Amino acid sequence: MLVYIENKIKNNSQVLSFIDKFKNIDVVYVDNYKNIFDKKMPVWNKEKTIIFAELKWNCLTQAPEDYGHERFSYFLKNSLNCIFDCRYCFLKWAFVNDFQVYFVNYDDMKEEISLSLENYKKLWLKQRKLRFYSSDYSDNLWMNGFSNFVQEFVPFFEILDGAMMEIRTKSVNIQPLLDLWFIPQNTEIAFSLNPQELIEKYEKWVASLDDRIQAVNILLEKWFKVWLRFLPLLPVENYQQIYWEFIDYIKQKIPMDKISSTFASGLLYTKADYINILKKDPYFDIMYLLEENEDGFVREKKEIRDWFYNQFRQLDKKCMVCLDSESG
Repeated sequence: MLVYIENKIKNNSQVLSFIDKFKNIDVVYVDNYKNIFDKKMPVWNKEKTIIFAELKWNCLTQAPEDYGHERFSYFLKNSLNCIFDCRYCFLKWAFVNDFQVYFVNYDDMKEEISLSLENYKKLWLKQRKLRFYSSDYSDNLWMNGFSNFVQEFVPFFEILDGAMMEIRTKSVNIQPLLDLWFIPQNTEIAFSLNPQELIEKYEKWVASLDDRIQAVNILLEKWFKVWLRFLPLLPVENYQQIYWEFIDYIKQKIPMDKISSTFASGLLYTKADYINILKKDPYFDIMYLLEENEDGFVREKKEIRDWFYNQFRQLDKKCMVCLDSESG
């Protein structure tokens, strides 16, 4: 494994812990990680090359209004890129190369989170929790062996009054959660689920549907707060039959009365991202089933979205939909 480390963080405790844990590695020190990350590199290095760096800009980005539970929320960025290879994922065209980047200045991130929470409490919405969505730039649960994200951030959120963190995942690496000395109250584990045949076709290297369901049930048995995220809903040929069978399977395998909340979303791109993915993957058939909406997003037709949402609201009448409050 080849590891690039910025000089300024070579003595960071997280970096030193990683070096001690993974003995058989080659380390190269650099002044700025972008000197590596912003250059095109051979794809075959993806799983063998990682980068440790200091985040030099804000770790929080405000999510679109009404993205999920609350009117206001934030995306938390602590790493970049994902080991999984989902064909529809925006990360496939977001960066020049596929190397995984781990930002390790956790104290700075925690300070920014705390400050954002303090500012939020000053608003008239102070009675509502402020939500932080992690894993939009990587799969934090799968990457925990490199980042110690669970050990660092789950306990931190427990001491924050009025904050809730979501860890979204397609992994089954739940052992770090089970190894905690408490059951988190301010962290929800959100499993992204899709029919197995679509996982096999569009989501390389992820955990199978059955393995994810097993992980869901283990965490539920331990009283963890678990979300189910049905996304992206894909309008493939015969999609209605595929998703009918999928929803029926979920009903059989997961005790839905124990699930904290559910969330559904179709494919959703900005126009610029949509153009970029077509440039990189011009034969991706699903892309040609999308259209630009009045809200500026490129997504499935409204009648398709409404069909999906109606099905998942039969599974869970409180199922939220992504930036589509008028549908259904």
